[in-house]
Amino acid sequence: MSKIIEKLTVKKALLATGFFLVMLWLIDYSPIGVAGLLQVTDGVSILDYETRYTVDFAYNFLKSMGQAGRLFHLTRIMPLDFVYPPSLMLFMFSWLGLLLKKTTQAGSKARYINILPIIYLILDFTENAGIIAMLLNYPTRLAAVCFITGWVTSIKKTVVLLIIIAVMVELVIFAIKGIKGLINAKTKG
Repeated sequence: MSKIIEKLTVKKALLATGFFLVMLWLIDYSPIGVAGLLQVTDGVSILDYETRYTVDFAYNFLKSMGQAGRLFHLTRIMPLDFVYPPSLMLFMFSWLGLLLKKTTQAGSKARYINILPIIYLILDFTENAGIIAMLLNYPTRLAAVCFITGWVTSIKKTVVLLIIIAVMVELVIFAIKGIKGLINAKTKG
């Protein structure tokens, strides 16, 4: 992990940010993303946005999407939702990694916190697989798949929260180190 972090640059993080912003627009705001789905379903979104759900909730949700909404989700949003998670993972990995590069020594165990974006990616792909299975088999209820997918969604959101907390902590450490550097420079000068 430390070797990868050492190779991170602001330029690479900015490229990851650009990729993420394009994918965010496509999946959330474009006519082939959630914005388009909301038009088709009269305001029903996607299960990914829900917090841990029950089997009954999920299947009522899928029912409320209607056939056109389920097909739109499967054929337009899901292809995007296999490119969006890597874009978000690269974005989070790059910026958290850059902060860790500035606040920790090479080889520090603290740098392993940057595995969280990779865990997020695995969880998001697992969630997508579960949702695809439910959409493809609707109206047949895949209770076990739904139950697991609901938990995976909840865990994924927790991991994202942990990443946000890690970034905030690293920003504070970075700021403190910067202030200490300024104070040391003034006392020596």
